[in-house]
Amino acid sequence: MKVTKVEVLEADLSGRDGMASWKVVLVRLHTDEGISGLGEAGMAYGTGAPAAGPMIQTLGERFVLGADPFHTDSVWEDLFRRSIWADGGGPVVFSAISALDAALWDIKGRALGKPVHQLLGRATPNPLRCYASQLHLGWGEDGRRLASPAQYRDTAIQVRELGYDCIKVNPVMLDDEGGYATGLRGTLTPAQRNLYRKRMEAVREGLGPDVDIILELNALTSTNGALQIADLVHDLGILFIEEPTHNNSSHAHLKMARKSPVRLAIGERLYTRWGFLPYLEEGSIDMIQPDVCLVGGISEAYRVAHLAQAYDVGVQAHVCGSPLATAIALQFEAGIPNFDIHENHAYTMRRANRELFEEDLQPKNGKFAVPTEPGFGMTLRTDAEKDMVKYSVELPK
Repeated sequence: MKVTKVEVLEADLSGRDGMASWKVVLVRLHTDEGISGLGEAGMAYGTGAPAAGPMIQTLGERFVLGADPFHTDSVWEDLFRRSIWADGGGPVVFSAISALDAALWDIKGRALGKPVHQLLGRATPNPLRCYASQLHLGWGEDGRRLASPAQYRDTAIQVRELGYDCIKVNPVMLDDEGGYATGLRGTLTPAQRNLYRKRMEAVREGLGPDVDIILELNALTSTNGALQIADLVHDLGILFIEEPTHNNSSHAHLKMARKSPVRLAIGERLYTRWGFLPYLEEGSIDMIQPDVCLVGGISEAYRVAHLAQAYDVGVQAHVCGSPLATAIALQFEAGIPNFDIHENHAYTMRRANRELFEEDLQPKNGKFAVPTEPGFGMTLRTDAEKDMVKYSVELPK
């Protein structure tokens, strides 16, 4: 079997259903045996997605066309070493590598009639514990950003009643009117701290005492500000603080870890095993959060998870993409020994996002059943595909 065509598919859903900036970038690899596989670049949010598609096409043309899909490790090494820029690169090149690698694993699973987690050597687990992520963005098919503490409390009640026993919320991203906040670097003012405290108190009130809280900071704060927040809310029973400070220096994170009364998690903007190694060696991370669609695909995420296991650190995949990203994360998490909890992002509920695929992956009572269909088991909807921008390269006939 060999790859005969690399096809990029882009769906810009920005502005729909409360998703301000949302551009899904997929790849579909075709083979000479009629089996195709899907992968996704983990850059749907923010402003980097337009660069992902051309990078997928370029890397695919150079290193994937003509390759045997079963030689995933050999292809990965070519993508990493021979592309020059991946050796120390960043999100654009690694999102492309991740998408291509995932599509190869999808082909392998479909060819063998097995889900990817079984190809990784693991039996199908019981439904995975998951948490309702990004409550501040609103919960439901439409979604709206939250402003007042009362809105945070009501949303917390909503997700608790859906059966979740863990949630994640960012109390600092939005200002008191629900717009994106500014002035978050440096020392936080009394007014800011008062707002964040009231929001977190409201969340705890809505959840009750028996639901875990992960506090998200999205690397918006400085180390000093993050420590202020940790001191401010640790009595509310915070499970982890995620991305407390910027991702460009493990030393800033280490400073936070030494002083924080709350355990720390990080990983969605770290790439390959080498990106995680300093945090693991320093003992400054309590849960890693690799994004399979950014870290280097299934192949590299699997190696990162086993590296973390050597340091007795658990894994929760960062998930913020289309339903395919959810399927990829579930297969990865079911395929490793140190899975911790699955992220169910608020945007997985948005209609425009859910309508991209035939399969509507959603948890029940705060748990996610791992699909057992071959590969990732996802089928792109024909009507959704018709609205996508598509471009491709293929082997000469």
